[in-house]
Amino acid sequence: MSIYKQHIMRVAAVLALTAASTSAFAQSADYRRGYEDGYAAAREERGPGPGQDRGGLRIEEANYGVRGMTCNARRSVRDQVERNNGRVVANDQLCGDSAPGKVKRLQVTYRCDDSEAMRVVARQGDTLRLSCRR
Repeated sequence: MSIYKQHIMRVAAVLALTAASTSAFAQSADYRRGYEDGYAAAREERGPGPGQDRGGLRIEEANYGVRGMTCNARRSVRDQVERNNGRVVANDQLCGDSAPGKVKRLQVTYRCDDSEAMRVVARQGDTLRLSCRR
């Protein structure tokens, strides 16, 4: 094999390793975010804490993405509800772009005090208004 071909093979190997490490880093960041969301959810199950409830409203589940490729947006939705007077914008800032190039949906299940759980859905770019007012 010529020196030129050996050099190309080495460059290709370095590029392949770089791509693999970037993918592993992205997966580990997603894993950390999921771990933190799970930890926060477990704390919520123990009872209300500071900033958890907004007039009795509790986010039980929030998923953002497309079928088979969703991410847990519960913490981000809860934060937006608290900051924006109950409004939540369905976009990639909730928990990342789980399906690049596809229109995603945000599905939120929430409960007001001891009422029956309610489920709302918004397309990417739309705004939800979550409220316990009747």
